[in-house]
Amino acid sequence: MNIKSKWQKQLLMLILPLLLAGKANAQNQIFSLRECINYTLQHNANSTIYKNSAQSAAEKIRESRSSLLPSVSGNVGLDYNPKLATTVMPAGSLSSKESKLQMGNKYSNTAYVQVDQTILDRSASLELKSSKENKAIADLNSLKENETLIYNTASAYYDVLTYAEKGRLLKESEKQYETTVGILKIRNAQGEVKKSEYDRARVNYSNVQFEIESNSSSYKLALNKLKNSIGMDIDATISITDSVGGMAAKDAPLTIGLNDFNVNRLIDFQIDQRNLNLKKIDISQKKAAYLPTVSIYGKYGGNAYGSDFFNTLTNWYDYSTIGIKASIPIFNGFKRQSQVAQSKLSLASQELTNKLNLQDYKLNVENAFTNIVSTYTNLKKAKENLQLAKEMMDASTVEYKEGTATLSSFLDADYSYKEARTNYTTSLLDYLTAQLSYYKNTGTITEFVTELK
Repeated sequence: MNIKSKWQKQLLMLILPLLLAGKANAQNQIFSLRECINYTLQHNANSTIYKNSAQSAAEKIRESRSSLLPSVSGNVGLDYNPKLATTVMPAGSLSSKESKLQMGNKYSNTAYVQVDQTILDRSASLELKSSKENKAIADLNSLKENETLIYNTASAYYDVLTYAEKGRLLKESEKQYETTVGILKIRNAQGEVKKSEYDRARVNYSNVQFEIESNSSSYKLALNKLKNSIGMDIDATISITDSVGGMAAKDAPLTIGLNDFNVNRLIDFQIDQRNLNLKKIDISQKKAAYLPTVSIYGKYGGNAYGSDFFNTLTNWYDYSTIGIKASIPIFNGFKRQSQVAQSKLSLASQELTNKLNLQDYKLNVENAFTNIVSTYTNLKKAKENLQLAKEMMDASTVEYKEGTATLSSFLDADYSYKEARTNYTTSLLDYLTAQLSYYKNTGTITEFVTELK
């Protein structure tokens, strides 16, 4: 082995552990629900898109404000007249005969700077006010998108949590069947139980293993959905830290009823009110088009003339002007009247839309309240039933192993346990989803995040 190869081998031995450690760390990303929510708010592309919209709305305010600020422009011109225009003077004005004159110079330069300042423009002021309302709406939409991201992330996380809990319960059943099959195999060899009973236990054991594999696939799909929700690369490998024990239902569900519901907390309601304000501003803006606009201006410049080009560069005559101008709309074919009428109809529609939306918000809260109480009750019953079914299954298994119970009673207990297990995991997901929906529909989903550990 030459020196170069020996050096490369030593370098590889030094780097390889670091690479493997980095790969292991990349493969072992463990997230709690709170960490998932924080991750999605930082990395999900939708959050950035809405932030960009809010920033664009802020720039629109600057654009609207610019029409009320002074504007400065500079102009420079150079004219070359190869053939001057001829002016005909009629007879009798300067002489008894008609006169033809060519006035001007072959070269003429002009340069000036002009400053304009709006004094009165009601429409421009309202445009600025409208831009501010749009900025407020863009900020609210950004907050609304964050709430949606929180909801979607938590919902996807609960899917993963439910499949994890189902997998845990299936693993317990698998161990139980594994022990039972082992015992029945020995008892069958000794002639104590029929081969059909032994085979039936093996079938049930295989069925549980099949359910475990199926649930494992569903668990992986739920993880992929979670990664997509939080804006993580689909090839990344993650797992969750929470368990059903950490998400257990409280002694009493949330109890804020419709009477305690504050609609002002809802971002959708705030957006509705802002849209209503925009419609009112739009009417005022259309009416403002009837009003005159007034501005002042000042100009300073110079002109230069000459029969050759170089004279026009040095022979300048300066001048200055200060003035005021007004633009007064008189008649435009009833265009503005039509625009105002359209805006009034749009305002009336927005008012009706807001009333309908308010009823929907109240209905959603009432339904969410009813649903969370119902799912909480179902979850408690399902949890108690699961515990009872497990105790029956354990007792039946022991009795069957000892030969004091029939296969029929054992299978009945097994079926009851499977059904109780399914009901429990379904009730758990229903309750967690109802809880999320309640927080979202009452505008308190951010409080839900702060309560997470």
